[in-house]
Order: sequence, then structure tokens, then C-alpha cells
Amino acid sequence: MHRLDNDCLASIVFDVSWRSNEAVHLESFMAQKVNFWRDIFPPGMKEELTGLSSGEKTTLTYGPGQAVPSRKNKDIIRTGTSDFIHRKFLGKPVYPRKGRFLPRGLLGGRNFFPQDMRPCRILSADNETLKADCAHPLADHELQVTARVEDVARKDCEVGGRMNHWMEEILGTGPGMQARMAAKPTDFADDKGFERTDQEDDSKFYEQPRFVEHIDSQAGKLLAEEYSLELKPGMHVLDLMSSVSSHLPGELKVKVTGLGLNDQEMEANPDLDSHLVHDLNRYPELPFPDESFEAVICSLSVEYLTRPYHVIQESARVLKPGGILMISFSNRWFPPKVTRLWQELHEFERMGFVLDLLLHTEKLKGLKTTSIRNWQRPADDPHIDQTWTSDPIYVVRGYKI
Repeated sequence: MHRLDNDCLASIVFDVSWRSNEAVHLESFMAQKVNFWRDIFPPGMKEELTGLSSGEKTTLTYGPGQAVPSRKNKDIIRTGTSDFIHRKFLGKPVYPRKGRFLPRGLLGGRNFFPQDMRPCRILSADNETLKADCAHPLADHELQVTARVEDVARKDCEVGGRMNHWMEEILGTGPGMQARMAAKPTDFADDKGFERTDQEDDSKFYEQPRFVEHIDSQAGKLLAEEYSLELKPGMHVLDLMSSVSSHLPGELKVKVTGLGLNDQEMEANPDLDSHLVHDLNRYPELPFPDESFEAVICSLSVEYLTRPYHVIQESARVLKPGGILMISFSNRWFPPKVTRLWQELHEFERMGFVLDLLLHTEKLKGLKTTSIRNWQRPADDPHIDQTWTSDPIYVVRGYKI
């Protein structure tokens, strides 16, 4: 059994947990080919990992600014509103909206290059002045970092290569964006944000069955594991926007009702005990009595809803007290039917938007967001030539009061 030292390569799962005013958050990241001699770890982590073998783990807590860049006075930026660059996205201009994240290059003025894609959060915008926060989204948060060793191997030789800064890899690409700004709701979009390229009735688009999976098999396994944490045998589960797969653990004995747009797809879903064809974008009211289900899940479909606040309000209505609502998504979709807002949002902002949907019901507590990224894509997956990483999984959940 190999133990970690400077002559090792390793696979390590980093779980970073933190809290906002609204929810508990977990970022789970599979670090591949960790070079224990070359790579950069947060303070004290390398020392704690030294000597560990497969299956062992360690946990450290970091104060604000210790594991990510600390906040600086210069992070708060003020510029003229007239300098803002209104680039078009899907044919329509992007405007600065309070609480949203945008690339710094859009702020305009003499201090910003248009090519600067680093994110900043819009704090306020009026006719004259735009104010933005360019600090790391997690700069003000305490972080608990757990490192779990998955595999250890001896290096045959040191041949150079990349030096990874693991906190930058894990936390430098969006985590923190899902939290509200100072506990105040984010101004995500106006009604036009829920327009789609194909505005025709969904029943026409979905009348022909599509017997396809929307994530790779590794991502499907990770999503099933998330469901297994919350769903218990005997539960009556509503699978919202159901299709050919509910992504439930195979051994889980639950009673599942599917609600979707294609009868043939749901007929082919082995997890469904019953199903109903229903178009939520035409009729957002759910055809079930109050408190009908112990759990409502919505897998890989929330991005198609044109009236998401109404649908999630309905989802909370049909939950029994103590029941759980779980909404999951990845970064793949049918382009004609996904909303403009969804495409405009950063992946971690999408978690913030889904969290906002749950917060608006005022009927849910114990809110939590989870990101699961960087696992290896199966070798036989048809997209392995395009990317070796598995599809990311994002889950937002809450419990009925």
C-alpha cells in the first residue's frame, strides 16, 4: 500500500463546504494526477496529507482569504454607466443587473480591457454610476476543506509537466457565485430572459421520442448517489419533466410518478410506476392534490421552464411536510428550447438562480447546493475525444416546512 510523499502521484477528492445566509454549499472536485512534489495546496494541507493512503482523509478549516485571494479595497470598482459595453447575447444586449456576475471587460472605461473575462458582481447601477465587486466570490467566507485520497501510485521518474494550484483549480472557476449578495435577491432577468429560440408549443417539439441520455454514465452514477442520500424506500416520488431515465439508484424501492411531454419516453423509463403527459410551460399548475408526495425531483430539465417560479411554487405545494425537492442539471441541453437566461448565466450562477426559485416559495428550509466536477469520462463514451472529463452535476435541494 503506497502512502503519499514527494515521489507519488495521486487522485484526491476535495470537498469544500461553506455557508451563505441562504444555504449550505458543497463543492466536490476530483483532482486527477496530483503531483505531491510539484503542486500547490492550501496552507497546511500538504503536511496533513503526507503519509495518507487510499481511503484516508483529512479536514482543515480556512478563514476568509486564507484559501482564496483575500478582499482588497481596490476590489470595489466604480465606473460610468455610459462606459458599460452592451454586447449582444443571442441577438439582444446584455445589461448590468444588480447581483449578477459579468466579465470585467464589459465595465468599459480606461481601466478595463474588453477581453478581460474575470468575473465581477454588479452592486448597483443608475443613470450615472456603475458599482461592481471584483473580489473572489468566496473572499468573505470560511471554508472547510476535506481531502480524501482515492488512489496513490509511485512516479517512475520526474519528467516535468504542469504545476497545479488546487484551490485555484477548484474555486477559481465559479464557486461562490450561487450565493446572494448581502442576502438580497438577485435581479436575474425580466420576462424576455425566459424566451427561447423556438417559441412554438413544446408538444410539437417533443412529439417524437428521443431515447437519449443527457449526461454520461459516470455523471449519471454521481447523480444517482446524490438522490440516494435523500430518498428512502417506500417514498412516493414525483419525477418532474420526466423522460427515459429518472437517474435513480437501481436498488432503491420507491414509487415514482412521471410527469413529462412524451408518452413513449416515459413508457421506456424502468423507474416509473405511472406517468402522465403534461406541458408545464402551458399549464404550470401540477395536476395533483396538496401534499401528495414525499419527494419531488427534476433532473436535467429546469432550463426549459418559461415560468419556473410558478412551477417550483407548485412543486412545494404537492410536497408533504418534511418532504424534499431536488433539482439537478448539467451543461447540456436542447438548444431550441433552453431559455435565454440559462444560456447567459455562468454555471454557478445557474445554481444561484435555482436556489432563488426555492427561496421564493417561502415553503422550504434546509437549502443546500452541491457541485460535482472533474470526474473522468468513461472511455467508451462517444464524447471522449472532445473532453476526458465527465459532465458536471449541480444539485439544489430543500425540505418542505
